[in-house]
Amino acid sequence: MWTHRSRIARLVLAGCAAAACATLSPASAAYPEKPIRLVVPFPPGGAVDGYARIVQPALSRELGQTVVVENRTGASGMIGSEAVARAPADGYTLLLGNIATFAINVGIYKKMPYDPIRDLAPIAKTVAVNYVLVVNPKVPARNAAELVAYAKAHPGKLTYGSSGSGSAQHMAAELFKARTGTQILHIPYKGTGELIADLLAGHVDMIFADQGTMMQQVSAGKLRVLGVCGPQRSADYPDIPTVAEAAGIPGFEVVAWQGLAAPAGTSADVVRRINAAINKIQADPAIRRQINQAGLTPDSGTPEEFRRYVEAEIGKWSKLARDVGATVD
Repeated sequence: MWTHRSRIARLVLAGCAAAACATLSPASAAYPEKPIRLVVPFPPGGAVDGYARIVQPALSRELGQTVVVENRTGASGMIGSEAVARAPADGYTLLLGNIATFAINVGIYKKMPYDPIRDLAPIAKTVAVNYVLVVNPKVPARNAAELVAYAKAHPGKLTYGSSGSGSAQHMAAELFKARTGTQILHIPYKGTGELIADLLAGHVDMIFADQGTMMQQVSAGKLRVLGVCGPQRSADYPDIPTVAEAAGIPGFEVVAWQGLAAPAGTSADVVRRINAAINKIQADPAIRRQINQAGLTPDSGTPEEFRRYVEAEIGKWSKLARDVGATVD
């Protein structure tokens, strides 16, 4: 009797195991079996590409497959983002996007070739990007208050650069203009590298951009920093005031961010595998130091938390775009 019952129990357990395995697609169970493309929708030299180069070797080791960084640039990050959104949902094409590709573009562009919520599967928010306001030394302003005064005295004379319409740099400057009542001309570029070259040469006067990139030039004496854009002073540069306190515009705050996503429909098991890998990598003290030195602050969390964050950011920046009339055809 007991032998018969044991056989039945074993058959039931075997059936349950088979059913459990059937819920996992072969691709999910074996992932990854080939190299993975990490698409950076911006040119080399910016914060997104910099972060990708820091984590790429560790991500390759953690996943056990080669991770190849691919820069697919253009249209404020939308060309590369669309390429990922249209790629097979198998976990082998990933997007390392930022505040523009996931949120700001939705409120800026009348037509977008992809929907960040519908067409992408969120994996993780990776880092916050600390911003600073810097000017070419020819600009006669030593702090943000003097910059505001000069801009008001010379409406339309100053220019600011951005890595493209709809970028965080663009929106930061438009917010600054709206809060200070100044007229400053926008000069959009195709990427941060070309923009910085023109800023150093004096062809453009000022920029709101990531701390890691800008402070290298400030330390070399080639640019002047007027303030940090976060809600409080930077721990790395405690002597530099916030733009809000220096210019007398309480509540002015611009903190950009980056995140990882896959094409919509990617297996939840694959998404969780990549999420666990990136969170583990960013917890490594050596890698955290590299990220911090690049002017970035590591973040972490679940795919669900990242989705909620993106939805909130879309609402926030879409409202700002409407308020300041920032739109692109």
